[in-house]
Amino acid sequence: MRRFTQFAPRRAIGGHTLVAAAAIAAGLTTASVRAGPGTLSTAGTGIPRVEDGDGIKVGSRSLLHPGFALMLGGDNNVFWNRKQDVGGVRPAAIVLPVIWLGIGNREVRDNTLQTPPEASDRKVDYNLRLTAGYRAYLAGAEDIRKLPRFSIDLNAFVLILPGRRFSVAFTEFFSRVGDPRNYDAGIGFNYNRVDHRGSLGLIFRPGGGRLSISAAYLNEVLFYEAADIASGDRLVQGVATELKWRLLPRSSLVASYSMANGYYLSCDAETDLDCNEDNNAHRVMGGFRGQIGARWTLDALAGYGAGIYYDDENGPNFRSFIGTARIAYYPTLRTQVFAQVDRTYSDSLYGNYFVDAGGRIGALHIWRWKMFTEVGFSAIARKYAGLPIPGKESRVQSYLNAPGFVRKDTILSLSARVEQPFGRYFVLGARYDLVLDRTDFVARYAGGLVDVGGFTKHIAMLVGAVRF
Repeated sequence: MRRFTQFAPRRAIGGHTLVAAAAIAAGLTTASVRAGPGTLSTAGTGIPRVEDGDGIKVGSRSLLHPGFALMLGGDNNVFWNRKQDVGGVRPAAIVLPVIWLGIGNREVRDNTLQTPPEASDRKVDYNLRLTAGYRAYLAGAEDIRKLPRFSIDLNAFVLILPGRRFSVAFTEFFSRVGDPRNYDAGIGFNYNRVDHRGSLGLIFRPGGGRLSISAAYLNEVLFYEAADIASGDRLVQGVATELKWRLLPRSSLVASYSMANGYYLSCDAETDLDCNEDNNAHRVMGGFRGQIGARWTLDALAGYGAGIYYDDENGPNFRSFIGTARIAYYPTLRTQVFAQVDRTYSDSLYGNYFVDAGGRIGALHIWRWKMFTEVGFSAIARKYAGLPIPGKESRVQSYLNAPGFVRKDTILSLSARVEQPFGRYFVLGARYDLVLDRTDFVARYAGGLVDVGGFTKHIAMLVGAVRF
């Protein structure tokens, strides 16, 4: 059997090792409003930046958006710990310079290139952005000062021959993330990783273009730089197809199917106790996506998911309902309010898979004096299924509050930011993020070590930026 549980030479890691990192990523990115004017949603690191300015015109249609920001603030819980954990909760001040460069002839909202469905004289629609940040912790303790610092994000959206009978679509999300462990493991132990997620697809529009059929190849790579967690390295390859019938210029009925094969690169099922399970993930969904009326948009999709773990004799496999519903209201061109509910599942580095069921609400507004404000809140019930069997598939000796080898978490997140431009180029702002992971899960190791799940993390930053 191939199963994965984290283990480090300095300290055995328990139930919230990668749970903490996953909750941070889910909380800080999903709490924020994802469809702001001019906003390119980031995947992976979610390196913070400010809204773009008017841009520098390049050619007849493209805009160049360079920028630099310096952020000063604090993190109350560097290692995502609870007070009961070894080392307790440790705060630190942060200095974070960020630089970015974007260019494109279309905006990106909700990780979707805003290309109209009608054909035009355009040959290529695109949006490219590179963002890099260097996070430095200011603290007396050397183990905090020398934590991982450098992160980079590359987002690419390209559509060749948009609106034509045949179009080619390419997307790429590439991140190199510098993250500390979720406990004070010492210098050299970290969650530094490379995360690549890309797709290449063909879109066919027979007849007048009201019907479109797409097929795409999917590829993902997750690679951890620390050798002691190499069994988390994962390759995903898959295919996806979507059938879309355009009812109105900006509204469609859609049906989609995807299959992804997850393969763990560094596992030897016979000798590696920490080996995770290879799997196939199937998702089929259908519903409505588009504009309803002059000021409303609606995404309503429902379907079925199947995550099959063939090498796990004890199971479980995922076979259940999945779906999403998102409604957004645009009372003015400068305002958006949205609400969203989801039920999704994902392959997990801890156990077999996890299921997220929850909701998000958010709003953004640009005031008459050009101040940008944004706030979002999310609440997610997360269930990890197929935890490693203590003493047999894991170095954990026993669990508390995990009946049926299932762990349950509630992840709450709050995100807010305000940005005030001064002239065309300068911006001052502030942002705040809260992530709260609540669980009563506990893992016990030989020798009496107890790993308590859950954490609370606050991050507050002041921002000064120059952007175009």
